[in-house]
Amino acid sequence: MTPTPEQKRGIEQLDRSLLLSAAAGSGKTAVLARRCAHIVCRSQEAGLEPCGVENLLVVTFTKAAA
Repeated sequence: MTPTPEQKRGIEQLDRSLLLSAAAGSGKTAVLARRCAHIVCRSQEAGLEPCGVENLLVVTFTKAAA
């Protein structure tokens, strides 16, 4: 997957929490997975505290599941 500019921004934005909302099949899950990897691997490079996977809270749901 090559991310769109908007997806890339969602993946690489490290200074705040984000809410991603988009249509079915738009790549939300891929963006979420890449964002988690980016946070864990690149947080120190961005001058932030190191972040391990045990420090992430990731929530995803669908209207059908709700």
